[in-house]
Amino acid sequence: MNYVTLRRPAGSLFNLQNEMGQFFHNLFAEPNAQTEAKADTWNPAVDISETDDTFEVRAELPGLTQDDVNVSVRDNVLTLRGEKRQEQTDDGKNYRRVERHYGSFQRAFTLPPNVDADAITATYRDGVLTLTVPKAEEVKPKEIPIEVNA
Repeated sequence: MNYVTLRRPAGSLFNLQNEMGQFFHNLFAEPNAQTEAKADTWNPAVDISETDDTFEVRAELPGLTQDDVNVSVRDNVLTLRGEKRQEQTDDGKNYRRVERHYGSFQRAFTLPPNVDADAITATYRDGVLTLTVPKAEEVKPKEIPIEVNA
């Protein structure tokens, strides 16, 4: 069996150009300069799983307390909001790299129609917010007897 390898030399040149640009940017950057990530936005990582009875939403929120996070449901949309504030320290250190993300965040998820939004529960432990979204009891079809009029 013959394999065909596609070569894209222009793509390799663009990658090299980007890497060299990043190298020189990092080399001459101010010691306290932010890297690629913006300091005012970030999005926590979220896992969503499903069982027969519930959906579970787990969000990683390191460095936040439960008071820093707000969970709401409106018009069948589950919204997580919060803010991670940057530590203000006067420790005399000259930071060379700051990669931790700070600022406000908001994540919104449309709920499926078969959930009981009024029964959602939230727990927070070790920087992980866990939301349990129970599924609603499905409406069972109702049999309607047919009477025979003779």
